[in-house]
This record gives sequence, structure tokens and C-alpha cells, in this order.
Amino acid sequence: MLTRRAMVLGGLAMGGLASPFGGRGARAQSTNTPAPVCTAGSDGTDPFQALIDAECTRARTLRATRLALVLGVVGPDGTGRLLFAGGEDLTNPLGQPLALDAKTPFEIGSISKVFTSSVHYKRHGPFEGTLGTWLGGSARLSPAVEGLRLVNLATYRPGLPQDNQGGAYPPRTMAGFQTLFDFLSTYNPPMEQGACYAYSNLGWALLAMAGTGIAGADADGFAERYDRRLGDYCASFGAGDTGWFRPGMKARLPLGYTKQWQALPRDASYRPTHALAVGAGGIVSTGADMLAYLRLNMGLAKGGLSDPALAYQQGADFSASACAGGRASRTAYGWFRADATAPRGRVTVLTKDGGVAGFTAWMGFSAWQGSGKPSGEGVFVLCNGPSATPVGVRAMKLLLGV
Repeated sequence: MLTRRAMVLGGLAMGGLASPFGGRGARAQSTNTPAPVCTAGSDGTDPFQALIDAECTRARTLRATRLALVLGVVGPDGTGRLLFAGGEDLTNPLGQPLALDAKTPFEIGSISKVFTSSVHYKRHGPFEGTLGTWLGGSARLSPAVEGLRLVNLATYRPGLPQDNQGGAYPPRTMAGFQTLFDFLSTYNPPMEQGACYAYSNLGWALLAMAGTGIAGADADGFAERYDRRLGDYCASFGAGDTGWFRPGMKARLPLGYTKQWQALPRDASYRPTHALAVGAGGIVSTGADMLAYLRLNMGLAKGGLSDPALAYQQGADFSASACAGGRASRTAYGWFRADATAPRGRVTVLTKDGGVAGFTAWMGFSAWQGSGKPSGEGVFVLCNGPSATPVGVRAMKLLLGV
């Protein structure tokens, strides 16, 4: 069962929000590397563990929810660790006890978009050409949709409307290829592509189709094909548990809570997106895999300092006014860029959040491209409720000393 927010794209992420920079659970789990340097509290407590413990306690006390948090932290020495909170009485959606550890799966929502960007570069290199170039032989597209450039889709300047609150397209537009391309065959986007910022889940879904290919596939067949490409990519940095959500995963997930702090119904499907939107928000991952992905993006994996994919995805800095008015966002390819003032001076942080029914996620790290050394600070958060972004932002500020 999908929520109202999921009307078009199956509950896709809350990404594109304005930059925030302008109960006791399990203890830290080893990742075969020492902990990053951070300052303990006056009583000797770890500030990162205290942060997530406090959030779980508030959720239990004020909301009567069994919130679970996984926090990955990478400090200036380049090492990383995982911390956990809320795991002492965690259950799955069926009410059965569930362990909270490095292998516990969580839905990551729109952080999937950055994976889609990564998968595309690994297979094809830079975002070049138009949807007509990539999909024209396999799909019915209006001339205007055929002309949408991949680079504009990947930098949140697609000419398509903002759709992360639902209501932008007819119901069931993403239910299958037939309904999607019937709609797109006559559709004229409302804005000029490249001219202004708008958060488009449909744009990222189409981008994933362009990079993966759709010829001869139905919706599930496309999602399976995307999942294979994603698996090949994740295997390159040791993240073997990241992939497209399947119904059998439900019993392995924590019970999820909506942004109103309501538990998802027992019979909820837990499907984060329709199959066609897998590349925009349909990925499930674990703490161990997300730590590996964070360190990769920070330039800490083997060959990371000279990795052309990371330089391409992170080095761009696009800025355009918001199509709907209000504060504009700065973006790279999938990432958002925000500035913070730290003791060492101005720091640019690359971030991405995600939210689907029952889960939120957040990832951020200090920009490092062109510096000759990897990023010195990085954080990610996985959560079975609405807390990932505020917790991630606070953890990043702790690392930066803000």
C-alpha cells in the first residue's frame, strides 16, 4: 500500500530541500579500521553515539516509536566506523525481533539517484545526448521529451515539474511502460530545460532507463536489468547487499514509521517505488555497504584520488533559479552542494537525502576535488523513521566543528 505522497512515483525521496548548512542501542561496530578522531564529552561519552542515542530516546518518549538509527562516520584520518541506536527491541514489520547490525537492510530513497549517476558513468562515461538518442528506438516520446538532455536530467534542471510531493502527473503514470509512454508521447514539459531548478523523480527514472536500456523489457524486467548493472557497480567496492527492493526483503527490514510518526500498517507492501522508478528511489542497502560507498565517494578507496568518475560527478557546480520561485539549489551530478563555515574556513559539503514511506537516509562529505587529497569528513544515516536528515546534519557539524 502506497501513501498519498507516493501517488505517482511510489513514495520517492524528499530530496532538494533547502540546505541546513547555510533509548540507548548497540554500541559501535568494528569495520576493521580505527575510529575517526573526535572530541569526547566532558563525561567521556562519544558525541556521535550520544547523538543517535538521544534521538532514539526522544522518539520512544515523545512518539512511542521504536526508532532505529545507523550512523556511519569517517573522520580526518580517513578511517570509518558504524554506530547503532535503538536496536534493543527492534522488530520487523510482522512484529518479530530483528537484529540491528552492519547487515540490517534499510530503504535509502533518493540516495538511489547518486547510485544511478555512478552506474551511468561506469557504463557510459559522461552524461551526453538526449532521451531521443538513448530511448527513441524503444519508446514513444513527444519531440519535446525526446529533446531532453541527460546532463539536465542529472543536475535537476530537466524542464519537468517538481514531483516529490505528488500530483504533478496523472495517477498511475509510472505503473508500467504502456501508461508511461502513452503519457510521454504527447507531453510537453512546462519549463525550458536547463533554465531553472526543479526536483524531478520522473527525470531520474528516465535517466536510469537511458543508462540501463529498456528494449524488450517489461517494468519488472527493466528493474531487474537495472539491479544487475547496480550489482556490477557495487561489487567493484565490496557492497554486495545493495539492490532493488523485492517483496521478500520485507521481513528483514525494520518496522517503518512515516513522517507523521505513524507505523506502517502490517499489510503495507514496503515497496519504496514502482519498478520503473527504481533508479530514482528504489534501492535497499545496509550500513556496511553505505560506509563503503561513502568512503569511495570521499576518495578513500584504491585509486580514488585519480578516479575520473568521482571528479566528474562531484566537480561540477550548477546553479539555477528555482522554477517555482524561492531559494535555488546548487547541484553536481546527483549531489547537492552547500557551504558551511568551519574553524578552518569555508567548507563545501556534498549531500543527498532520501525519504520513502517508513524510511529516511542522508549522506554528506566535505568537497575535495582538486585538492590533491581525499575528503576529511563524511557521514551517512539510515533510519526507519523521519530522523535521518537532522541527525546527519548534526553529525556533519560535529565533524566540521561547526
